[in-house]
Amino acid sequence: MRWRAKNYSGAAVATAIALAVTGCSSTGDSKDSQDTGASSGAPSSSASTAAKLIGAPGTVTVSWCDLKPGTSGAPNAQQLTLASYSVTDGQEVARTVSLLPQGANTGILCDSTPTGQTSVPSSVRQAFNKDFTLVAGVMTPPQPGPGSQDGPAVAFSLKPQSTPVGAPSADPFTIGAKDRTPVFQSGTSTLWYETHDRHVMSRDLGQQGAAATDRGVSHNWGFVLAGDQPWSRLPLGNDFKDVTVNPSGTAAAAGGSYGSGIWLKDASAPGSGDEYVEPLRFGPNSSGPGNKALPGGDNVPQCTPKFWIDDHSLFCVGKGISRVVLSDSFDSVQKVEQLLPDNDRDNSAVAPSPDLKSVVFLSRQGDNVAELYRLDLAPGATPKKLASIAPHSPGVKSEARLVGWQ
Repeated sequence: MRWRAKNYSGAAVATAIALAVTGCSSTGDSKDSQDTGASSGAPSSSASTAAKLIGAPGTVTVSWCDLKPGTSGAPNAQQLTLASYSVTDGQEVARTVSLLPQGANTGILCDSTPTGQTSVPSSVRQAFNKDFTLVAGVMTPPQPGPGSQDGPAVAFSLKPQSTPVGAPSADPFTIGAKDRTPVFQSGTSTLWYETHDRHVMSRDLGQQGAAATDRGVSHNWGFVLAGDQPWSRLPLGNDFKDVTVNPSGTAAAAGGSYGSGIWLKDASAPGSGDEYVEPLRFGPNSSGPGNKALPGGDNVPQCTPKFWIDDHSLFCVGKGISRVVLSDSFDSVQKVEQLLPDNDRDNSAVAPSPDLKSVVFLSRQGDNVAELYRLDLAPGATPKKLASIAPHSPGVKSEARLVGWQ
């Protein structure tokens, strides 16, 4: 597995994480195993964990993809693994391994491009339905055009031999579907997606034969789903997988190639297309040419917003971890709290606890092992190592994705 660690030049060698974990050993390192379509590296067999399923309460779930060579000249296939670890002692308590059908495209889950640096936790969690029995994706046709990833938005069953679920009926006399951005509405089995003509649709896969509901036309090619409301405007240089919306659905934040910023739902960018917004930037270099800087934002370290702790507080990850508190009207930064000092490790893959009082994060340093840590969201809190997640097979296509804390 290609763990990609980002080394920050000038950061202290003796980092806060290293000090915090000196002498601390994992009580539940996962086993380095070869996954062959059936679960290996079996989870703990104790009575308290034997009956647990993927995503059971009190666990954090990680996913990764392997390339499985086709036989007799058949194309390669993707194998998706989900593993859940106890947030108490780091023991692996459940695992599923699913061989996806040929042509399945699950977006960022099996993308070989590193996404942890900017992608937000909700964009990974919404790839799965409520109980982790389905994963959202697009089913490409048997003989797509060069570079094509078009096809109908469907789900794939998370079984040893996965199958498409909820695919629309085929009609040989109509143009094939070219859907994008399939995601599950949080806590449901309702699949949302965008059609080739930018209509946002939703379909409840829990209701057999349920018709799709048209949710209107999006402003952009893609959207981010907040509750049951799609956001389809974003700043230039950003991607929808990097956008996090606050709990009340009034403001959004993102980090990208142009720095970090926030914007309100009905914001616009004068002189640009209707699909773009002009955010208020914060952090280093936020007052550069063409940027609108947020007052007080120069106190914010270089960081990428990951999720909202509440309607006015952002959890940000950069060289360290910070809480950024905004004013009631989102027009200034009121306070910055450093939750973890700057360090040399890549801690960008995070997931909040259900009560938003703690986080888990994958901390990477080197190429072979990612370490799972838990951190309370209070200044001065010490990260606690839960487990080490070693490479699981030689054919890994994607980095591990931190899916969520249940």
